[in-house]
Amino acid sequence: CYFCNDMNAPADSLAFRTLDQQCTVTRPGLSGLSSSTAVELIAALVQHPDGFAAPYGPQTKQSCLGVVPHQVRGYVADYRLSPAETEPFKNCICCSQGVMERYEEEGLEFIARIVTNSAELEKISGLQAMQAAVREDDVLAFDEFDDF
Repeated sequence: CYFCNDMNAPADSLAFRTLDQQCTVTRPGLSGLSSSTAVELIAALVQHPDGFAAPYGPQTKQSCLGVVPHQVRGYVADYRLSPAETEPFKNCICCSQGVMERYEEEGLEFIARIVTNSAELEKISGLQAMQAAVREDDVLAFDEFDDF
């Protein structure tokens, strides 16, 4: 899941940012590339025997369209797309058990509520409790001036 790598609920990534600070899919010319890649991923998932639960990896069952990556990262500097595999995160704001159960129970009402207040996802997924349990002395911070 793309969101298994996130540690926050989605927020407005466009407001008060210059064009170069916005998400890559909003940059001129890249939205077509991003949307066409998304269509190919959806097509591969729809054709996979396991559907949207398709695992990733060269040793797994493939769709008739080939291996289905969890996500695709694009690098404009060298015009390259790279498939990526991610481990499921138990507190994911998209596919965690709590979020999936709430969606099954409430359906579109849940979606409408989350669109107006995405921070609720952090509570439902357990991400908020996990963040609160982190002690400051357990966190290591590095920057480009640190020597290793």
